[in-house]
Amino acid sequence: MSVDSEVRNTAGRFRWPWAGTGPGLLVRLAPRLLFGVRLAASVCLALFVTYYLELPNPFWAATTAAIVCQPNLGAALQKGRYRALGTVIGALVLVCLLALFPQQRIPFLLCLTLWCGACGAAVVLLRGSAAYAAGLSGITAAILFADTLADPTGAFFLGVTRVSEICIGIIVAAVVMLLTEPGAARLALADLMERIAIHLRAGFLETLARTTGPAQMEAARRDAVMALMPLNLAIDAATGETGSLYARKGNFHLAAASLAEALVGWHTVSHQPVPQDADIAPLRCDLATRLARINPARPERQGASALAQARQAIAEMGAMRADSVSARLLVDATRAVAACLADFIEAVVLLRTGEGARKRLRPQPLVIADLLPAVVAGGRAALSMLAVTAFWVATAWPSGPLAVAFAVVSTLIFASFADEARARAADYAIGVAVMALLGSLIYFYVLPALSTFAALTALLVLLYVPIGMMQVGTWHSPLFLAMSISCLPLLGIGNPVAYDPTGYFNTAFAIFAGSAAGPLFFVLLPMPGPGWRARRLIRLSVRDLGRLIRRRGHLDARRWRALLTRRLESMSPQATPEQHGTLLALLAMGMAIQHLRTTVIGGEPARALEAALTALAEGRVDAALAQLETMGRLAEASGGDACIQVRAQVAVLSEALVRHAAILTGPRPRPTADSPR
Repeated sequence: MSVDSEVRNTAGRFRWPWAGTGPGLLVRLAPRLLFGVRLAASVCLALFVTYYLELPNPFWAATTAAIVCQPNLGAALQKGRYRALGTVIGALVLVCLLALFPQQRIPFLLCLTLWCGACGAAVVLLRGSAAYAAGLSGITAAILFADTLADPTGAFFLGVTRVSEICIGIIVAAVVMLLTEPGAARLALADLMERIAIHLRAGFLETLARTTGPAQMEAARRDAVMALMPLNLAIDAATGETGSLYARKGNFHLAAASLAEALVGWHTVSHQPVPQDADIAPLRCDLATRLARINPARPERQGASALAQARQAIAEMGAMRADSVSARLLVDATRAVAACLADFIEAVVLLRTGEGARKRLRPQPLVIADLLPAVVAGGRAALSMLAVTAFWVATAWPSGPLAVAFAVVSTLIFASFADEARARAADYAIGVAVMALLGSLIYFYVLPALSTFAALTALLVLLYVPIGMMQVGTWHSPLFLAMSISCLPLLGIGNPVAYDPTGYFNTAFAIFAGSAAGPLFFVLLPMPGPGWRARRLIRLSVRDLGRLIRRRGHLDARRWRALLTRRLESMSPQATPEQHGTLLALLAMGMAIQHLRTTVIGGEPARALEAALTALAEGRVDAALAQLETMGRLAEASGGDACIQVRAQVAVLSEALVRHAAILTGPRPRPTADSPR
């Protein structure tokens, strides 16, 4: 059963984590119980430190610890560092705005709205921990705005206090997680890379053997392409665990880049016409035999043999002589797959044993897959803040600033979840409502009876352990995330603790109203559908292919690979295999054009190449095909190994032109600000 079908079959069927009996129950409960204990310990320790330092609002430190304490250790540590950075930037921005507009509320609110909107756009444009820091920068500015509105002159000192409380929560959560679960993200990345390598090897061997049809191969390649995004997220998480892995992050990013190269070769071989050469069938068998010797399963148990076999196969394929275009394409594609398997084997061994040389990675170019989702996310954050602010000003609501802050939280925290954002934001609002009801019982009936910090700690443990156990499950986890985040701000545990029934209900309503604004604006300003986004990514890639041909927009080979790989990562899971295949074909076309330009210099072949590219840029596919055919004949007449390589790249271009003529001759989108820079 495939992963997609398994997800569909299990969707809607929820089983409580304590369902069942015996050892299987303990196995299922252990990871969840461990996270619940870790979450409760982080919150209680953060409260203890802030009480000891006599800070005025210790619940901010404890709430920060709850946010930073993620189920994945590496993600939490990496996000902890970036959370501190985002917090400091957000505090500085708010202090600067208050200094610029001390008595001008409307310009101040407009500038703060623009800042939160810019942070919402950055959440989508960036990825990994950098996106997390961007979101936290806007959230911190909004929270400090709610705190400093009554006394803007104390904004700087309040900002220092809040940043100190937040950093305490970050440090405490990091210490607790280091002591309770080292290595989770590292092992998860190793398992993911092993599965990807096994899938790639099996799929390409089937392509060499031609045992499956084109539709099945498209689906198999789509599954491999869809692994690019989780692979990069897992790399960010694992490299945040230890300094040694962070220093070797180039190893993992090079492996991810080699996966894109292997997918292009796999796509090229699959779509080339079946050759009639008598030596192709034996060559396929020979290549399949060499590739089959590379075993990416549990390479650390094979010692040095797994990597040695991969390197030997790569060397043998590099020494093969290809006397035809089909043979050249087969050998190059198989060698790219073997190189990818070698990189993955080396990375898995490094993750599981700690052994491996450090590889340096050149700085990657900054590329933007599509600016539209970022604009939508930024506009959503700005509009939600404006709407809640207008309601607050019109009604003179005393708790309005707190509602504004939580409106920003609910829109920024789910901005990067695309199609899942609306459902997650709705679950988050429901979780806040549930916590408000549960918190009222605790606030009025339990907290007044507690007189010691030990009793308060026992209460928080009883509350946070089950919430944490449900938070790491698959059933509406944002609901329990909202409960863990909103619990302490609702209870208002300060130093000392004060009880104000009217203040509790005002605070609870403000937090809920702000959290409910997020789902409302996810409905009013939704992300375009996955099919439309996939078609737009293809249109933008066709436009950028034209810019590559015309040598515009600073597109070189590295930037083209980075741009198209980023767009492959951005494709929705609902995109069809054909749409993934189209992007792979465009990536292959750009790589072939760059190769031909660096190889074919001067003479009739160079003039034929430029004529073909000019016709292609103008959308005249037939003329481009005719010029490529002329260029192929000229290259064949010159002879030599170099001419085989040139003819192979011409064959890649010609096949893609024939297969995708409709999109290459269709209307192009107008140039916008989302072009690569």
